[in-house]
Amino acid sequence: MKLLCILLISTLASLIPGQLIRFSFSQSPGAITITDILVSITVLFFLIWAFLLKKSIKVPPRIFLAATLFILAATSSTILAADNFSRKEIVISSLFLVRFAFYFLITIVLYNIVRKKEVIKWINLFLSIGFVFIVVGIIQFVIFPDLSFLASYGWDPHQARIVSTLLDPNFSGGIFTTIIAFSISLFLYKKKSVYLALAVFSFFALVLTFSRSSYLATAFVILTIGVLKSPKVIISSLAVGLIAFLLIPQTRSRIIGAVTFDETARARFISWQNALTVFKDHPLFGVGFNTYRFAQGRYGFFSPGDFGGHSGAGTDSSLLLIAATTGIFGSTFYIFLLISILQLFVKKAGSHFLHLASIATFLGLIIHSQFVNSLFFPQIMLLFWFIVGLVLAYDS
Repeated sequence: MKLLCILLISTLASLIPGQLIRFSFSQSPGAITITDILVSITVLFFLIWAFLLKKSIKVPPRIFLAATLFILAATSSTILAADNFSRKEIVISSLFLVRFAFYFLITIVLYNIVRKKEVIKWINLFLSIGFVFIVVGIIQFVIFPDLSFLASYGWDPHQARIVSTLLDPNFSGGIFTTIIAFSISLFLYKKKSVYLALAVFSFFALVLTFSRSSYLATAFVILTIGVLKSPKVIISSLAVGLIAFLLIPQTRSRIIGAVTFDETARARFISWQNALTVFKDHPLFGVGFNTYRFAQGRYGFFSPGDFGGHSGAGTDSSLLLIAATTGIFGSTFYIFLLISILQLFVKKAGSHFLHLASIATFLGLIIHSQFVNSLFFPQIMLLFWFIVGLVLAYDS
């Protein structure tokens, strides 16, 4: 049991190295991270531990059913795609399905290992790790503001933005949004100034990502917390946001650019159009789960010989990606899974900090994931399923 807790702590702490340590396979566009490795080890050790001790494993019936149905649907779509892709491409695509299953099982591990009274300790651990993650991002912003040199390695050439160890301001912004949701919720219930200080610190880092998807996600987090618990949160956040808009030129230009449809917004619109094109051609079962990189190549969305960089396996919307790769069949089960999680979070959203933070994070990430593929980004997946597991452990 102690070793399992150590593994869980190590897995959560893998947010700090993020995407800095990646293991790529020969002639393959994919890679695995420290987070992937630790998630796999933790889940496998838990299953072996439960088997050897003949422990009965608790599962949340509705969420487990929904996840199982989606995984089966995604598997079916990949099998049906075997005629359209090479064996190597199918194997590579199947690995992400395995990754998704392992990340989901982190929820089951937490549900079985964490006791109700320990939940607050795990939340504080996450916030402590999140604080380090923010500090690393600010150091990067000061020392390495220009990441153009990473373009040759498949990363976007971000400049003068906090990207932290995820090497992307949008995904790091998603982490900051989650930290904000939990720190504000804890402050409202516990009245400890350390949580308010962390919320302000996180908001400062969020502003410096200049990520519009993260700004919008945080707006939904604030709105949710304000409506369910304290309207003062909305008023104070609007005041801080307005100050940032007026005093920081890049923040102002990014927000205006969304309205005037700048180059980044146009690229995102094209990404959505491409996904819809694929979905229209394969409406029932999609092109196969995680075959999207190879499908884009066949559609000519990439230049010849180009894999589309690290973002080439997805599109700028997690739900459109599911639609394009698993069709109506898989999308139905995935939406069923999301609704099941929403129902879990919403039960006590107005009376407990954990449920309040969880529903705010959930709604924020759903919005966030319509502009970047955040629901399938490893470190955000880890946090998402980690939160689900803690809520289940608290409610059990």
